Amino acid sequence: MEGIRLVAKEAAEYLRDVGDFSIDASLLVEKMTRISQEMDSKGTYDRPLWWQRVMDEIGVKVEQEVLLEWTSIYWSVASRNSPYDDALDTLPYLKGKGYKLGLVTNTDGRGGNKARRISHFPLIDQFDVILIGGENDLKPKPNVQIFLEACERLGVPASSCAMIGDDPLKDTIPAKRAGLLSLLLDREVKYRNPELYADFIIYNLKELEDLL
Repeated sequence: MEGIRLVAKEAAEYLRDVGDFSIDASLLVEKMTRISQEMDSKGTYDRPLWWQRVMDEIGVKVEQEVLLEWTSIYWSVASRNSPYDDALDTLPYLKGKGYKLGLVTNTDGRGGNKARRISHFPLIDQFDVILIGGENDLKPKPNVQIFLEACERLGVPASSCAMIGDDPLKDTIPAKRAGLLSLLLDREVKYRNPELYADFIIYNLKELEDLL
């Protein structure tokens, strides 16, 4: 969210200075948040396209160079995310139990570098397979292809794999359709009727120690 706030502030200043167009940054935050959620859910991860869609709504033409500059500002903040403590504890536990681990994620799009970002994750070497949807001919989540590809590369049938994700639309529902056991991680208890989206609901990754 902080990344979107910074882009909104930069965009408001740009529109005022270059386009002689006055708009409150808080309104841009609302628009960018809504549009980012809409486009993300549809598998559009190219941030410049997010910003362009916002500009289209307010009727302003912005050059690609500017959109990419805003994207750099976005990732300068969004790339600072630290792993959750429960992940740092649970990954070694699962690995020690002999489970094969795979990471399935989506591309950052133009101006981003998902491979570089996840390479800084402290326990990235715990994963046997890492797939980035939207790159290397892999369709992004929620397409089921990437889940089936992960199972194949792990050498395990889908029926013997479990998918743990925090997004019903992109993670648990398509994984379930692909034949995997699906577990919805709802850390903030924000989903209504979560049992509709997954086989199991967990609120902390350490719960896996009792489930698996």
